[in-house]
Amino acid sequence: MRRFIPRLLITSLITAVYFLGGMEGVEFSLMDLRFSLVQRDASEQLVFVEIDERSLRLIDVWPWPRSHHAELIERLNSAGARNIAIDIDFSSRSTPANDALLERALERAGGRVILPAFKQYTGWERDSSAMAETGPLPRFAKRSRLASVVMQPESDSLIRRAMPSLSWGGLDLPSFPVLLADTIGLSSAALYIDYGIRPGTIPRISYVDVLRGEFPPRMFQNRDVIIGASAVELGDYMSVPLHVTIPGSAVIALAAETLRQDRALRRTGAIPTLAIMALLTFLLAPLLAKWSWHQGLMVLGGGSISLVAATVGLQMATPISLDIVPWLLAPWLCYGQSMIALIDRQTLRLFHQRMAVLHRGAMMRRFVESSFDGIIVINPIGNISLFNQAAEAMLGYRSDELVDKPPDRLFDFSGDGNDPFQIRQLQDLETAVPPMREGLALRKDGTTFVMEIAIQRAVLQISRNPLERRDVPRTHHFLTIRDVTKRRLLEDTQRQAAEEAIAANRAQSEFMAAVSHELRTPLNAIIGFSEMIKDELLGPIENEQYKLYSADINSSGTRLLAIINDILDISRIEAGNTTLQEDAIDTEYLVASTVRLVSARPEAEGLAITMESEANLPALKADDKAVKQVLFNLLSNAVKFTDKGAVTVKIATTADGWLQIAVSDTGIGIAQEEIENLTQPFYQVDSSLARKFEGTGLGLALSKSLMELHDGELLIESIETVGTTVTCRFPPERLETVAIALPHAS
Repeated sequence: MRRFIPRLLITSLITAVYFLGGMEGVEFSLMDLRFSLVQRDASEQLVFVEIDERSLRLIDVWPWPRSHHAELIERLNSAGARNIAIDIDFSSRSTPANDALLERALERAGGRVILPAFKQYTGWERDSSAMAETGPLPRFAKRSRLASVVMQPESDSLIRRAMPSLSWGGLDLPSFPVLLADTIGLSSAALYIDYGIRPGTIPRISYVDVLRGEFPPRMFQNRDVIIGASAVELGDYMSVPLHVTIPGSAVIALAAETLRQDRALRRTGAIPTLAIMALLTFLLAPLLAKWSWHQGLMVLGGGSISLVAATVGLQMATPISLDIVPWLLAPWLCYGQSMIALIDRQTLRLFHQRMAVLHRGAMMRRFVESSFDGIIVINPIGNISLFNQAAEAMLGYRSDELVDKPPDRLFDFSGDGNDPFQIRQLQDLETAVPPMREGLALRKDGTTFVMEIAIQRAVLQISRNPLERRDVPRTHHFLTIRDVTKRRLLEDTQRQAAEEAIAANRAQSEFMAAVSHELRTPLNAIIGFSEMIKDELLGPIENEQYKLYSADINSSGTRLLAIINDILDISRIEAGNTTLQEDAIDTEYLVASTVRLVSARPEAEGLAITMESEANLPALKADDKAVKQVLFNLLSNAVKFTDKGAVTVKIATTADGWLQIAVSDTGIGIAQEEIENLTQPFYQVDSSLARKFEGTGLGLALSKSLMELHDGELLIESIETVGTTVTCRFPPERLETVAIALPHAS
């Protein structure tokens, strides 16, 4: 409801001013503007016989004898004049002879002569009770028609309207214009004269010329004639719109032309004017509240000009003069109210922004002062503008000792291994801001400490606001310093420990490789000789027990050699001494051959080992021995931990382009908390001496290392008592479509 209050106030204000007449002056000005723009010629049905300066000069007597007027009427009557309106006062007597001549002339005119009747104040007081009626002598009135010549000025003292009639002597007398235009019966309301009719187009002739008969023969034929004064010295001039002052008879002539051309202007009344004003107020107010000031100004300016132009066009087409001041004033008042509301909103917004800036500034100052890092702000001219408490504690200076001074004496970047650098170089915006770097900070007492410094550049660009006076951007630099002396010492210690650990690990790997190499030589002899004894290559063994012992020696040696080979392979990978012999291999063939190899082992007896593969698998660029060893280890583990059930190998490509080989079993499964440790070397889920399953715990560790050499992954998923799935994933860049020559299985 509150949003309607301004609209109601605007409507009420305009209504009150309208009824108090406060808009009449502007309405009259707009009416005069339309008169100047919409002009037309007179109909030439009315002739103005003017008592001008020339007539006064040639008839060298004043007042003129009524015999002259009688002679004039006789000449006009003879010339065929239709109506003869004489704007001369005949209320007093003249000489008997002259009055008789005028009476006979009026009688011969047969009632076509119109004489004036009017009312006038008897004193200076404008009291309606002190008015006298003035008219021609009765002897003249009986021989002519009486008409009113009363003209009432408006509030601006200009004659704008003609009275159609006048109550005089108990009669309702029509006015001169009504009788001259034959429009008796009009409303008694005053009629607005159309001053767009050019007075100069009304035919005029001097009184003396008519009196002498010096006029064209058909000039007055069937035309109306008005006789009146135009000489300035006679004082019969009236103030009118557009033409400043013109003779009173000319005003009567314009009023008659207005009626004759049906141009008596009618103004819109209060009800339609105020109703449209209220409608405009309630329609435009919400729109103006949404528009910007320049949008509203353009719309209202264009609308006002268009409205004025529309009234000009309407008055040109019809005798209607619209009262448009309320229609113009209401939108502009709504615009003013919306601008005031906009200013209020802007003021409130600026207040909120100011408070937000103050709050943000206070918060930032609090943040800067409470920071554990030293913060230094360098202003656009290269001096310190802010030095927080942490920086004071680090460097030993008070803030007021360094503000407005250059900062270079606080830092030394010459020994950090990078290019020499000084803070003042940042004032050149073409100098790149260096990344975070280390250097020495110089305390006030002369001591130094190792610091880490980060520099940020903030460029405040020039605003596009027309009120901006800067022509170059402002640049601030924010320096954040941190004492890293303890961290440097800790890093040096950690670096040394890491180097020692790497050296120890390398020594361990080298030791393991050396020991493994030294163990393989005697193991090969043990395996070879035990195999000769087991197979009785040099002759039969009589004692069967010796033969069994030799078989156990051979089996144990073979197992020990496999363990040593695994240890040697892991040591080589960790030492970075393993080189892959890569080639394009057929994954399906490689998996099938490995499945056949594992299926032939005794521990696989009773298990169903199957393989599933997609069609048209791409070739895999890899080391076939390494991949086969990985698959062998995974299949061996699946067979080892599955008493009954099945082992399945699936080969497929994923949606993201990877090739994966998944080995699934239905064995005992693995607890979730143990899965992440399975790929650690020598890790056993059951590490007790009485464990059921044998093994060194190197198979999965070696398989993971080999997969990582191929940029691949080894993923383990397992559920206890349900089974385990180990998946080898090879990246897309190792897959290629090539023709591979495959060996044929015999």
